[in-house]
Amino acid sequence: MSFSRRILSVQPSPTLALNAKAVQLAKQGHKVLNFAVGEPDYPTPKVVVDRAIESLKAGRTKYTPAGGSPELRQAIVDKLQRDNGLSFDTSQIVVGTGAKEILFHTFLSLLNDGDEVILTTPCWVSYADQIRAAGGIPVMIPVTSHGRIPSTEEIAKYSSPRTKAFVFNSPNNPAGYILTESEMKELGGFLAKQGWWVISDEIYEYMSFDHPHQSLLKVCPELKSKFILVNGLSKAFAMTGWRVGYCAAPQEVANMVKSLQSHSSTCIPGFIEDAAVVALKHGKPLMADDVARLRQRRDMATKLLDSLGGIKYFFPQGAYYIFVDIRDNLRGGDTSLNFSERLLQEHHLALAPGEAFGAPGFLRLSYATDEDTITEGIKRLHKALVG
Repeated sequence: MSFSRRILSVQPSPTLALNAKAVQLAKQGHKVLNFAVGEPDYPTPKVVVDRAIESLKAGRTKYTPAGGSPELRQAIVDKLQRDNGLSFDTSQIVVGTGAKEILFHTFLSLLNDGDEVILTTPCWVSYADQIRAAGGIPVMIPVTSHGRIPSTEEIAKYSSPRTKAFVFNSPNNPAGYILTESEMKELGGFLAKQGWWVISDEIYEYMSFDHPHQSLLKVCPELKSKFILVNGLSKAFAMTGWRVGYCAAPQEVANMVKSLQSHSSTCIPGFIEDAAVVALKHGKPLMADDVARLRQRRDMATKLLDSLGGIKYFFPQGAYYIFVDIRDNLRGGDTSLNFSERLLQEHHLALAPGEAFGAPGFLRLSYATDEDTITEGIKRLHKALVG
């Protein structure tokens, strides 16, 4: 008996595996500080929860259309126009069970065996394995010295006749950078000349602290025929467990993603659709206080790191992570993966290892938790690294 070579090449999510270990240690009575999982600590807004309850009571528990109801897709079209200045038809919107499913179905729709997809590291943990599962080859550009997206010249070095797509994420998980308008113009001008699909993961859009988020498509509208925008409600509205993601894409891509969904998860529940419509109609103002609190935590965490000294990191402009550089702290073949496991066992501190993001020698710290936990966690990290 044999198994799929594609799926055998896929590794379990290391961030979720580390979180499971942290939860187990906590059950054993240890005070574990968990900075490994990308999830806000504040609740879904009450107005959204209340709408879901009303919808449940009204019997919205049956199947809904694959790709999302007309009302939800229209709410997304309205959101993209209002927040991003982008025009799409509802037929170009596909809603799925989280942006993760949408991305996976997008790769399955685009890739044939051996097709290459360029990823700039550090990047989200699931891109590479989803690409492999779809038969593609992830081509990962190493972390730059400044921790931001590489130059177009560097990107070109990693391209080949088999390049099929380019994926980027701004605000970035895990480095927290946000593409500037000049970076977008340079990148967009370069990508416009290539015969590649452009996949823009904008899931952390609302967590843009130092200047407003812009979509690359707004800056470079000439990309529209090959541009696939992926977003969702998990981070923006603290709805991680609700599983609502979507793409806005060229018609042929949207049709394929929806067709795949009809044979996999089928749809998202009707009561969740109704709640999602409420969240999207309220938009960014609904989360303004929570986003402001995240920025305050960012400022507090980075100031503490600076005051303690001895820890290198990339300053985050958005999302809710700090990417810590521990390459100078590793000795004798040690790895950030091993170091993260020792942190958990010896200091009861869970940070995601850089290997998960295609960036060995780093650790990701999520500051989407309370200030006391952040302070104690950073002090534990400083003790482990500096002594």
